[in-house]
Amino acid sequence: MSDFVIEAAGLRKEFGQAVAVDNVSFTLSRGQSLAVVGESGSGKTTVARMLVGLEAPSGGSISVCGRPRRGGRVSSAERRRRAREIQIVFQDPYSSLDKLQRIGDVVETSLALHFPLTPAERRRRALELLEAVGLAERHAAMLPRQLSGGQRQRVAIARAIAVEPEVLVLDEAVAALDVSIQAQILNLLADIRERSGISYVFISHDLAVVHQISDFAVVMSGGRIVERGDTRDLLRDPQEEYTQALRAAVPRPGWKPTRRQPA
Repeated sequence: MSDFVIEAAGLRKEFGQAVAVDNVSFTLSRGQSLAVVGESGSGKTTVARMLVGLEAPSGGSISVCGRPRRGGRVSSAERRRRAREIQIVFQDPYSSLDKLQRIGDVVETSLALHFPLTPAERRRRALELLEAVGLAERHAAMLPRQLSGGQRQRVAIARAIAVEPEVLVLDEAVAALDVSIQAQILNLLADIRERSGISYVFISHDLAVVHQISDFAVVMSGGRIVERGDTRDLLRDPQEEYTQALRAAVPRPGWKPTRRQPA
């Protein structure tokens, strides 16, 4: 079995005459957290969408958990298998949740698609997952509009990890939250990773944010990787001017969010 849960080689994505991603290659090891960093329009979100199958590459290749990802229609069984390999959490949790579905049912629906559980077992497991992301049993009966932004993002994370994926892609998953709630979600993700050994691909425009969550980072600009390396090294001594500009937002190399009470 390969040590890599993701292998991306020479990825390219064209939208008409525009090239959004150009010759992007990287690997993700089991249990590793990789940040893909860049400003809006850098191509980082397009990379995320190709990883999870929401966009088909125009060129290059992707393997997830040792299995090549090929385009074209796939069976429902294959879709479920792919979902068990990789999940994604989006920037806006409200738009990704059914506004008429209660929170407990959101997680139970995910469980029902992937595990042969009785209704009572699904309910119990859903409550365990909500507790694991810092929510209480009372939240299970609520609708998304009754929760804060941080709580909704916790629900989205619970739904994603419910299927026990090998890889979780987080596409600007804390960008819409204020700084104190960002810190709480990042701490939650670190705790989940420590408990489960899950691998992360963290898409962000902010090196300060990825400092806490990633081991390794690739920096993208204009659809290409312009720098890569250990995240701490990139924060301490970025070599490229573009990375230096991103680094300017970080107060100091030892920056770390303060732990706060759960949102």
